[in-house]
Amino acid sequence: MKVKGTATRLPTSRKAATLLLACTIFYPHESAFAQTAATATPMVPSATSSADGSVSTTPATGGAAGTGTAQATPAPAPQLWRPSSNPGDPIYEQPDEAGQPSAEAENPYEPTMDGGENPRIATEPGQTPGIRLGTFVLRPSISQTVNTEKQTNTGGPSRRNYLTTGIRGTLTSDWSRHALTVTGDGAWERNFGGNKNGEEPRANIEANLRLDLGAQTTANLKAGYEFSREGTTDPNALTGAAVQGGEHRFTAGASIERDFGKLRGLAALDLSRTVYTDAKGLDGRPISLSDRDQNGANLRGRIGYELSPALIPFLELNVGTTKYDSRLDNSGYARSSNAYGAKIGAEVDLGEKTRGEAAIGYLRKEYDDDRLAAIGALTLDGKLNWSPQRGTNVNLGLRTTIEDFAGGPQGGWISYRLDAGLTHEMRNNLVARLTGQIVHRTFPSSSTEDAVEYTAGAGLTWGLNRYLDLTADVSYQWTPVYDSNELRVGAGLVLKR
Repeated sequence: MKVKGTATRLPTSRKAATLLLACTIFYPHESAFAQTAATATPMVPSATSSADGSVSTTPATGGAAGTGTAQATPAPAPQLWRPSSNPGDPIYEQPDEAGQPSAEAENPYEPTMDGGENPRIATEPGQTPGIRLGTFVLRPSISQTVNTEKQTNTGGPSRRNYLTTGIRGTLTSDWSRHALTVTGDGAWERNFGGNKNGEEPRANIEANLRLDLGAQTTANLKAGYEFSREGTTDPNALTGAAVQGGEHRFTAGASIERDFGKLRGLAALDLSRTVYTDAKGLDGRPISLSDRDQNGANLRGRIGYELSPALIPFLELNVGTTKYDSRLDNSGYARSSNAYGAKIGAEVDLGEKTRGEAAIGYLRKEYDDDRLAAIGALTLDGKLNWSPQRGTNVNLGLRTTIEDFAGGPQGGWISYRLDAGLTHEMRNNLVARLTGQIVHRTFPSSSTEDAVEYTAGAGLTWGLNRYLDLTADVSYQWTPVYDSNELRVGAGLVLKR
């Protein structure tokens, strides 16, 4: 067996060493430096690379070109990072693209199709941008609902299916000083089958102008119109009528409020005009109600003392009068009257969460006809707006009034009305509503039994988009003393702009 030693591999090693030495001597130096400079090596501003691969921290100068060392110029940043494969090159960390500024905006401005400005985002849930009319913003809406109603009373059950077309709008000024707000809504009902029994059209419009007369003085001017049809459970409703009479009510008023340091003063005058339309009998003949047409005026003054910005107790006095167009009604009584009242209460303002007022007092009404007894009543009035959390609002209202009978030997009755409402934003496009009302009527000048009327309702509004809503509502009204109840269910669409 023949074993090869190291002497047999010596010629091969010598040949390789000789070839490497020859390449080193005869290979051009410029090409070697060019190859080294072409290597994609990350550069730092204060470092230069020499031909032997070392790093110099001396700043590069123009005179360095005259030496035997080549200076590397910074190359454009490579699009794809990769580490250098040359031994001796410094090692840098991979750049973090997340911390680098973006070359392009992620959400650039985009003009509208017509070249105008993009509408401002609504400040309230479900509120549309509206239509700008000079210095005003108009937010109109129109609704169409399909409804069914079932009534049960002493006359037996009845049912009707009908369409309701509603229109609503708000006109708001955009002034640096003063403010004008006009709100209006109306609804027109149409029964299926052409029968008009039970149809209850309604309309309401109100304008309010606030005048900023000074830092401590504010004036308000208002005007309004309202139309409604008397309900079948109203004490003045006609029992032998197929269609109850309608009531046109025109209102106007002015008030001025001024702060005197800790004192708050308010003076207000309210005017009204009420006109009644004819009712329709079972035989189709009109029933005139013109003897109920009347004018009204009420003057009130309030003085309050600011214990703190959140609590202001006050004292309010008022005097009013009602004058009928006809001195005597159809039953031969003079129903014109004068009213006097006083109440004491407090205003509460805890910011956006809680705001309202409550008062207790006394109201007395005296009729021109001595045969009609005067009516005195303990009054409870108040209102409360409470927002326990964002998207949830609770509204409460309490009011006491003295109403006149349409005829007969009774002068009038006392009405206590409690209203409650709850709205909750379940989602950004889904709002739930709950409503309730209790009306308690007492008749001090007659033997008529006290009547209590209960009303409860619920509803949902689903915003399909900014301009279209889907609504559903249900309500139930119950009056035990008249053995009357009413159930209404409806659903429809609301188009907003």
